Amino acid sequence: MAELVGPPDGWWAGRIGEPRTVVLSTTGPGGRAHAAAVWYLWRDGEVQIVTGRGSQKHRNIERTGQAAVTWLDDWRYLTAAGPVTAEPLTREDRYALWAHYRGPEVAAKETASDAHEEMVLLRLRPARWWGQW
Repeated sequence: MAELVGPPDGWWAGRIGEPRTVVLSTTGPGGRAHAAAVWYLWRDGEVQIVTGRGSQKHRNIERTGQAAVTWLDDWRYLTAAGPVTAEPLTREDRYALWAHYRGPEVAAKETASDAHEEMVLLRLRPARWWGQW
């Protein structure tokens, strides 16, 4: 396992912005681990994730303010951990996530409703990186 001071360069640098599913890990009630597969955006040096308001992910983050995400690629992995905040989700941010994974046509259809009002945007600012590559 290697530890980094900042975002990776080389092989991973071009991959963290790709549309892939990552594992979001938080600490649940009683110290139990909670992990969920999620879509994300890599923007401005942070991992942005959409989740339902009041979901277990949201509640854990509100309680602890910390999370980690892990990218997987065959035998390689990269984990970033740090402080995370939750804020109201805008339609534009929800559209950006859908467009990244499914293209603009699907994104327009999926974000036409006001469903974003029942969601939050999680912003994880990595403070620590480690992995195997």
